[in-house]
Amino acid sequence: MSITPVWDAAAVENAVAQVATRRPVYAAILGFYGPVFVAQANAADQTCPAAIQVDTSAVEMRSAEGFSLIEPAAFSIDKPAAEKLLVQVCRVASQSGEKLSAAGNALAKAMTEGVAVNAFFDDILDESGRIGDFAHTMGVPPDMLSLLFYLAAKPSVEAGSRQLASRLTASQENRSSCPVCGSAPILGELDAEGKQWNHCGFCWHRWPVKRLACPFCSNRDNTSLEYVYSDDEPEYRVNLCHECRRYMKVVDTRKLDRGFYPPLEQVASLHLDLIAAEKGYSHGVASTPS
Repeated sequence: MSITPVWDAAAVENAVAQVATRRPVYAAILGFYGPVFVAQANAADQTCPAAIQVDTSAVEMRSAEGFSLIEPAAFSIDKPAAEKLLVQVCRVASQSGEKLSAAGNALAKAMTEGVAVNAFFDDILDESGRIGDFAHTMGVPPDMLSLLFYLAAKPSVEAGSRQLASRLTASQENRSSCPVCGSAPILGELDAEGKQWNHCGFCWHRWPVKRLACPFCSNRDNTSLEYVYSDDEPEYRVNLCHECRRYMKVVDTRKLDRGFYPPLEQVASLHLDLIAAEKGYSHGVASTPS
């Protein structure tokens, strides 16, 4: 069944600890994402965005024509909850790498001085450029600022995705893009039975797909599809499409000896993105927020 999962904070924290112990090279990046993942999971219970109003006839029409239920701009954000989480995210960012630290400190200072940041959450949905302008005035990288706002808004986006998932029909399975919001998948998963599921790069909805197909160009010619893996990391594989020259990482949960938390696996496997890039492949998702 196509779902947007709910995550347990303790389980997420435990999975982060296991990865950090086994892969010291990721200590720095997990020093940021680890606490943020836990804060997001804890914030989910207190996040209640306004229900997304979707016309039943429109849903049926979009489903029949192969479109997603909504566009990302239709999500709603619980801004008080998101702003509360943003304070925590900035605190963690301030202790991270140079660019993240600069963005976290600048944003925290702006909020302390009374700058209203609520409108910038809307920019995560409609990409109107507000965050870029704000970043310019503060002298920080726009992509870092966008990341902080996205991470704080994510529990609201997931809540909306969870609400809409109940409206999906069987005809919306096996889609190349997210059946909820239409965004590209960022990570694949093989479940206990070997069935493949893709995870949306924006709302993190999880939906079933055919294993032998490129999620970006729908190529199903097995002579131009390939996957690579390493005996040192049997839980990971990288699916390559020789037609569109794009790739997607897939986690085989049958070979995973820790709890499966997709955003964690996404950031803890960035070395695979580098390998794919060196081979001349690009990801279907331009940026990889988690």
